[in-house]
Amino acid sequence: MDRARHRRNYDLHSWTGISLGLFVYVVSFTGCIALFYHEIKTWEDPAKRLAIAAEPVAINETFEAWVRANAGDKKIEFLRIDYPSLYEPYYFARLQTLDDLRERRVVSRRWDSATAETLPERGEGLSTWLLDFHRDLMWPKSLGGRTVGRSLVGVAGIILMLSILSGVIAHTKIVRELFSLRYFRSVRLKWQDTHKVLGLWGLPFYTMIAFTGAFLGIIALLAPIVAVLAFKGDQEALFDAVLGKPLEPAGVAARMVSVDELAKLRELGSGRAPALVVMRNWGDENARFDVYFEADTELAQVDGMEISGVTGERIEDSQFDDMTPATRVTNAISPLHYGTYGGIALKLLYFVLGLSLCVITALGSMMWLERRLYGYEGKRSEAYYRRLSRFTVGVTLGVAVASVALFYLDKLYAGAEEARLVTTGWTYFGVWAAAIVYALCRSNDYRTTRELMTLTGIGLLGLPLLNGLVTGDYFFSSVAAAEAGQAVAAWVDVVFLVAGGLTCATAAALPRNRPAAIAAPTEATHGHPAPAE
Repeated sequence: MDRARHRRNYDLHSWTGISLGLFVYVVSFTGCIALFYHEIKTWEDPAKRLAIAAEPVAINETFEAWVRANAGDKKIEFLRIDYPSLYEPYYFARLQTLDDLRERRVVSRRWDSATAETLPERGEGLSTWLLDFHRDLMWPKSLGGRTVGRSLVGVAGIILMLSILSGVIAHTKIVRELFSLRYFRSVRLKWQDTHKVLGLWGLPFYTMIAFTGAFLGIIALLAPIVAVLAFKGDQEALFDAVLGKPLEPAGVAARMVSVDELAKLRELGSGRAPALVVMRNWGDENARFDVYFEADTELAQVDGMEISGVTGERIEDSQFDDMTPATRVTNAISPLHYGTYGGIALKLLYFVLGLSLCVITALGSMMWLERRLYGYEGKRSEAYYRRLSRFTVGVTLGVAVASVALFYLDKLYAGAEEARLVTTGWTYFGVWAAAIVYALCRSNDYRTTRELMTLTGIGLLGLPLLNGLVTGDYFFSSVAAAEAGQAVAAWVDVVFLVAGGLTCATAAALPRNRPAAIAAPTEATHGHPAPAE
C-alpha cells in the first residue's frame, strides 16, 4: 500500500474514532450492563426471588376473571400470559385494550405460583432503563421515539464497523502487532500497544457485535421506509405482506381453552414446557394462540406453535412451520448480540470482551488528544484540547458513576411506582452531567480519572450492604439458597464486590499526574514545552 493511501486510511480510522468514539463508548458500556438484564431484574425486584411452587396452582379462572374485568367491551389488541420461570417465578399477564375514542390502555398483573394471590405491582426502573438506554437511548416520543433511538444505536454499529475496517487496513503489520506489548517504554506506547493488541485479538467479537448491533438498530428504520415506498406509509399493510394477514374475529363468542391445559403442552422434539402464550381474538370463535418455548440455550429467539384458542389443537402450516433459513438467521441476530444462548459463562465472556472494546475506544481518544497536546498535529489552542480531554474523562467515567447511582436509587426509592422510570432517567442524566461538570472544573485529568474510578468502585462495594439492609437478603447467607432467585441476587452482590475491588485497585494504580516519560521537550505543543501537571 502506498504511503498516501495508508495515511488516508489511518486518518479515517483516527477521525472516525475521535468524532463519534464517545458515542460508541457509551453504547458499548451500557451494552455490557444490559447483558445481565435478567440477573439485575432479580436483584431489583424482591418478588423475583420467590420460590416456584413444585406444582403451580391452577390460574385459569383467576386469569379469565381479570381479563373480563379489565377489557369490558373494549377491543383487546394484545393479551399474553407468562408461566413461572427462573427469572419470573410467578404468573404474569399483560393486556392492551383500545376503546371507541382510539385510546389505548395497558394493564398487567402478577400472581403467586403457589397461592394465586396477587403480588404487589412494581414500576419499571433500574433494569428497564439500563437495557432500553442501550437499545434505543430512551429516545423521547416527541422526537420520534424508539424507532429513531434504535436507528441511532444502529448507526453506532456502522461507525464501529467502519472503524474496524479502517483500523485493519491501516495496520499493515498485524501479525507482529498481535504480540507487541512494550510495557517498559513510555505511557503513550503502552496505550498504543494495548489499543492494537486488544483490538486485534478481539476483532472477531467486535465485528460480530458491530454487525448485529447495526442490524438490530437499522431494521427499526427500514420498516417505515419500506412502508412509505411500497404501501404508502401503511406499516400494518407491510407487516401483513410479510407475516400474512391475521385472522379476523368471527363475532361469535366462544369459551377459550384453559391456560392451565396449555401449560401441559410440550414442544415437539425437545419436550420443553411453554414459557408464554400470546392470544389473538380472545373470546372469539376464531381465536388463535401462539405458544412460545424460550430458547435461551440455543442460537434462536423463540420456538413455538400456533393453536386454536377454542379447541387447543395445533394449526398446521403456521408462521412457525414456514420459517425459511433467512428467517432463522434473522431470529438468531438478537441472541447472538446479547449472548443469551450459552448461559452465564458466555455472558461473562461477552462482558469482558465488551469492556475491552470500551478500553480500546477510550485509549484511542486519549492517544488522539496526546498527539495534539504534546505533539505537532494539533491545529487548535492548547486550552481547547485540554477542555476536550476533561470532557472525555467526564463522559467515559461519568456513565459508570451514573449507572452505579441507579442501583442506589432502586433500593432507596420511595415515590409512586408509575413514576419510578422517569425518576430513574432524571437521576441517570443528573449524575452523569454532574460528573462531566466536575471533570471540566478540574485541572488534572489524571487525578480526576482516579477520583471518578474510586467513586465507582466504592459505590459498587456498598451495594451488597444496601441490598441486605433493604431486603434482608445478605449475600453471604443467600449464595447457596434453595430459592433460585435469592441465589441469583446473592451472586449479583458478589459480582459487585469483585468489580468494586478491581475498580478501586485499578484507580490506585493509575498515575496522579502525567508521567514525565511522555512529557519530553521534543513533544512540545505549538512550539512550547509541555506544561507540568
